[in-house]
Amino acid sequence: MILKKISLTNFRGVNGTVDANVNKFTCVVGQNDAGKSTILRALDAFINDSGLSRADYNVYAQNNRIEIELFFDSQSGSHTLGEEIATTIENEELTNSDGLLQLKKVWSITETNVGKPKMYIMRKKYQGNNDFVFKTEAQLITQCNANNIQTTKGNGDEFNNVEKREKLREWNSTNNIQFSYEYEELVSTGTSKQKIMGDAIKKILPKFQYFKADTSLSDTDTTIQNFFKEMAFDLIETEIDTVNIEDTIRDRLGLVLGKITDKINHVVKSDERVQPKIDFDWSKLIKTSFVSSESGNDLPLSSRGDGFRRITMMAYFEHLAETQRVTDAQQIIFGFEEPETFLHPSAQDNLYDKLHSLSDNGYQVIVSTHSSTIVGNTIPDNLIHVSKHNNNYTISQGNIDYKGIALDLGIKPDTLFTPLFSTSRLLFLVEGISDVHAMAHNAEIYKANGLIPHTFDDLQIAVIPIGSCGAVKHWVNLDLFTKLEKPYHIFLDSDKSNAADTSKNEIDLIGYGLQLGTEFTISKKRLLENYMHPTALARIVPGVTVTFGDFDHAKDICTQYPDSGLRAALGGKHVAERHYQKLTFDELRLTWFDGVNDEFIELYNIIVAKLN
Repeated sequence: MILKKISLTNFRGVNGTVDANVNKFTCVVGQNDAGKSTILRALDAFINDSGLSRADYNVYAQNNRIEIELFFDSQSGSHTLGEEIATTIENEELTNSDGLLQLKKVWSITETNVGKPKMYIMRKKYQGNNDFVFKTEAQLITQCNANNIQTTKGNGDEFNNVEKREKLREWNSTNNIQFSYEYEELVSTGTSKQKIMGDAIKKILPKFQYFKADTSLSDTDTTIQNFFKEMAFDLIETEIDTVNIEDTIRDRLGLVLGKITDKINHVVKSDERVQPKIDFDWSKLIKTSFVSSESGNDLPLSSRGDGFRRITMMAYFEHLAETQRVTDAQQIIFGFEEPETFLHPSAQDNLYDKLHSLSDNGYQVIVSTHSSTIVGNTIPDNLIHVSKHNNNYTISQGNIDYKGIALDLGIKPDTLFTPLFSTSRLLFLVEGISDVHAMAHNAEIYKANGLIPHTFDDLQIAVIPIGSCGAVKHWVNLDLFTKLEKPYHIFLDSDKSNAADTSKNEIDLIGYGLQLGTEFTISKKRLLENYMHPTALARIVPGVTVTFGDFDHAKDICTQYPDSGLRAALGGKHVAERHYQKLTFDELRLTWFDGVNDEFIELYNIIVAKLN
């Protein structure tokens, strides 16, 4: 089940209603006090039932309600919905007209407090007595009989409730029964079918793990502890004979408890007599922690600095990102509020990789941030720009104002690369730090073998990582470079899946008014990793056998290598960062030289020509 959209009404800084679309990875950016954390706090209130206060109610609201609405793609997941027979949200027509599970919570506001929320579901509702989804078995039989629908099979067995509802649904369709999409309350009390199915729907919603800006991220954090406790409890249930252990403990303790019980009952009234009882709760048996060594002494993680603890806890998220999810029941939405807090800028690239890897492994991640590094690495479709002017809370998506985001983050294009301008003759712009090292390595090796006369350093050419074509930093930097007289050249991956494709990066850069071959070049292969020949990887990492062509996703192939030990030695998605600079001249020529032309020399000549 995937969260697709959130709608907020009269919540915190929102006066009226705003909508925000949510992807697998979503980055929320804005100035201080603009309301970046509003989306995360709304999810916490809805999914985790965290209490709201009067302060969460917008003072300019036109009515006395706070409303939070979530839209989910149920992905046709199989659920019992309070019955024995599995079905789906979609088949039961518990969706809106777009096929999404649409749930709303409403809090009534008084002058002094906030009432308990009521939950509603938007669903397809048939006219008159033809509606049926929340009817009991007896009511379904009555409705089937009224419509001359058989409720028993040929062998005499009764159709189950899911089958009865399907027959009624077909009858309504055949007879053109009118319907509308309406909200209906999912009651929280009683024993009605509506409550039973409503409770089942609530249980299948994703979990929301919320890490606030002021969360210490210590090893005692409830979220971390629950993760390990659930794992330990699963192991206890599946691999340990707990019944035998419990019987043994009961026998031993029972002897002593029996004697104590007899003594108690000997002196109390007959109506106050007691019986011994022994309960087991294996889920509370395990407690985990980390201890760091410093100056020869063991220190609990809580005694280390905030930055160290954040880095340690990021390893937990990296583990989730690298561990294959077993079932869809593990669906989790992670909410991170300014996760870059306490982290050095050089660590924030690594932080982004860890967070984005969570989404690659099927989790959803929503990040509110001030970090230009995180924002700069996020593609435009995954950005939400939050702003507030004259108490008007605004969400921008899709057609992003990159200049506005840059100003909110404090990025000043006129000073960003000033130190480089004074020492460099040309700026060679590539996607990431791996590309920087790769280009420098190529130049050094090619010069050593007499194919080029100078390295980039020799020519005072600065190789600079600026992110992907759609990254905010790229847009900001591009605006800078087109206005200054400093020459530049951009080199990006083609990202093509086959030779016949046209690179989207090429299309976008041409759309920005740049000229292919003079102002930018696109790689002939798919990724930088495709320039690391499989035979070279086999030499560098003994035992590894990988196969990929020019347009296979070489990075994914390395990341998904079946042997975990060799996968770690390869470096996973960091294979280029880990091993590219180990490539020999002959190995570089296997991928850059096609027998007639050398792609690196062609790129080098274009860049050097711009120096003149």
